[in-house]
Amino acid sequence: MKGVSKILIVSLLIIVIAIASVAAYIYFSPKPSQRIQEVRVGIIQPLSGGLSTIGKYNLWGAQFAVEEINSRGGVKSLGGANITLVVGDSAGDPSTAAREAERLIAVENVAAVIGAYASSNTKTVSEVCERLSTPCLNGDSSSPLLTRRGLQWFFRTTADDDLFSKQHAEFLKYLNTLKPDSIRTVAILYEDSEFGSATAEAWRKYMEEAGFRVAESISFRSGTPTLDSEITRLKAANPDALLVAGYLSDAILIQKTMKKLDFNPKAVLAQDAGYINPAYISEVGPLGYYVFSREVFNWDLFDKVPGLRDVNARFKAKYGIDMDGSIVRNYVAVWVLYYALEEAGKKASPADLPRFRSVLRDALRGIDIGKGVLPVPWDGVKFDNTGQNIRARGIIVQMMPDTGKYQTVWPKEYATREPIFPMPRWSERG
Repeated sequence: MKGVSKILIVSLLIIVIAIASVAAYIYFSPKPSQRIQEVRVGIIQPLSGGLSTIGKYNLWGAQFAVEEINSRGGVKSLGGANITLVVGDSAGDPSTAAREAERLIAVENVAAVIGAYASSNTKTVSEVCERLSTPCLNGDSSSPLLTRRGLQWFFRTTADDDLFSKQHAEFLKYLNTLKPDSIRTVAILYEDSEFGSATAEAWRKYMEEAGFRVAESISFRSGTPTLDSEITRLKAANPDALLVAGYLSDAILIQKTMKKLDFNPKAVLAQDAGYINPAYISEVGPLGYYVFSREVFNWDLFDKVPGLRDVNARFKAKYGIDMDGSIVRNYVAVWVLYYALEEAGKKASPADLPRFRSVLRDALRGIDIGKGVLPVPWDGVKFDNTGQNIRARGIIVQMMPDTGKYQTVWPKEYATREPIFPMPRWSERG
C-alpha cells in the first residue's frame, strides 16, 4: 500500500505541475489584444536647413519602402506587424542629429535608427546608437571613416568614398584609353565637412597611385555664397580633370562660377551628393551638361537591373519625380532592415525591446542578400566585421545634352551610352 501511495502522490504532483505550466503559459502568452501591432523604426534626415530638399527626398524613399512592406503583409515573423517610421530632423547639424537619436531611442522606443545622410550627422547619430545599444543602419553616407571606428551597432549598405574614389581613378584611366594621355593632372575641390574631407583624402591617394598628378586641392565651407577665388585658383592650375565633392547649393554654385570664369577642364567628375539631386538638375539645366558623377542607381538601367523599372514607376506615380541615388539608397536600407526584422522576429519580440535590439543586430550581422534582389547594380548585401556592405558598387553617369539627363557610361556592363570626352569648352556650347 505504501508503494501505491507513493505512486499516487507522484502522479498527483505531475498533474499539478502540468496544470500549473499550462496555466502559466495561458496567463503569460500574448492575448490577441497584446499582439505586436507595429515595429517602430527611427529615421533621421535633414528636413530643415540647407539640405532640406534632399532630406525630404530621402524620407520619401524610406516611406515608400515602408508602404510597400506593410501592404505586403508587414513583418510576418511578428504576426504581420507593420513598420512605423518615427521621423527625426537633424537640420543638417551634427549636434541636433545626436539629440534626435537620443529622443528616438529613449523616448520613442524605436528598435533601430536609419540615417542620417550627411556623414558628419551620421557620425554623431551612430555614436548615440552605440552608447544606447541600438542598431544604426546607414544607407546614404559615404565617408570611409564611419566604418573605421570599431563600432558594434553600426551598419552601412552603400559603398563608401574610398571604393568610389578608387573607381574614379579607374574611370579616368578608361577615358585615357579613349583619348590617349588626355588626362595627366587632376584638381580637387571639396566641401570641408566629414564627407568632403574624407573624399579628398581618398582621391589624393588613388589618383597618385594611378599615376595622375594632383595639381591643386582646395576646400570650402558648404553653403558659401561665392567660390570665385577657389575657381580662379583652379583655373590657374589648369588641371585636365576636376574632381568635385559638394552638396546641393555647392554644386549649383560651382557650375555657375565655372561658366562665369570660363574654367574649362577636359572632364568634371563629381562625388554624387548635390550633383545628382533633382533640384540641381532642374536649376543648372545646360550648365550641367557633360558633367560626370558617380552613382549607385540610374533610370537608364531598367533593362539591366531587375525590378528597377517597376519600382521607379510606382515611386514616380506617387511623388511625381524619378528616384535618384540617394532616394533609392534609403529605399534599399529600409528593405535590408526588413529582412533583418524577419529574422529577429523568429527569436524575440519588440515587447522586450533591449533583447529585440540585440537580436536585430545579430540578424544584420548575418544577413546575406544576393544579386538581383534589390533594385541597385550591386552584388547584394553582406556586412563585414566593420559593418560595411562588401557587395556594394558604384557606376559613373554623365549629363547628356540631347536628353538633359544623366546616363550610365561606366562600367561597360552597365553602360547605355559612350562618354562624351573631352567636354566642349564653354565658348563651344550652344
